[in-house]
Amino acid sequence: MFKNTYPLFERKKILKKEMLENLRDYPRDFFRILYQDYSDGILSGCRLKVQEPYVCVEPGILYYNKEFYIMNSPYRLLYEPTGKEQYIKVRFLETAGGVEKKEAAARVYIDDTPPNKKDEQELARFKLQEGARLRDQYTDFYDYATEFDTLILIHAPYASPIKCTINPRISKAYAVSMMKYPAKNLWDSAFCLNCLQEGDALSHAMIRSYLNVRLKQEKETYRPAEIYESFQKLLTEAEGNGWSADHEEKTNRKMLLL
Repeated sequence: MFKNTYPLFERKKILKKEMLENLRDYPRDFFRILYQDYSDGILSGCRLKVQEPYVCVEPGILYYNKEFYIMNSPYRLLYEPTGKEQYIKVRFLETAGGVEKKEAAARVYIDDTPPNKKDEQELARFKLQEGARLRDQYTDFYDYATEFDTLILIHAPYASPIKCTINPRISKAYAVSMMKYPAKNLWDSAFCLNCLQEGDALSHAMIRSYLNVRLKQEKETYRPAEIYESFQKLLTEAEGNGWSADHEEKTNRKMLLL
């Protein structure tokens, strides 16, 4: 049955163990049920800011293997210009148990090894040259993929129902850029408005549906980087340069007729 039990604390009443357990378990159970179908990834916060010579990871929540990992205060990471690709990532440690508590922890660090899918998640990557400054600000949608001296966020997974999605800052940047051009497709208008209205990351299902319709394909999964590449394709089409799904289809038809 469904129920909502909460303890009543009154003066001169005995404080029972069950009352404290209820206070402990209620918020944990609430969030576990609320996000039970979500994928692993960034659930909230964890924004990155450059504070030379550190990258600061702001407070946030990660979701991994049905557990919530909460960081309440900013964490600073020292970085150096190596000219090689470096990764800001989180390693999830084995759960530690004891008499008084059970703790699931994760360590944030930087190195030049791609994240291990078994126990790590990427927050960002960068390739910083000697004498250059690392950037965390972006001029437009395309700037998020700048190879050198820029924090690249397009690979970081964001938690979403069933499958992970892309950073909401990137989807908003796509919408802002796309809305500059006359809308020739109603799907673009509807999707971009959703991007601009949503405070959180758009679900993978919503993005997948939009991309499959616009790109005329039936793909089941888009990794965050693939979402970015697909957005880039559609934006290039809107600008009138390069690839066009309609053009490609018409070209294929002509070739078949010949």
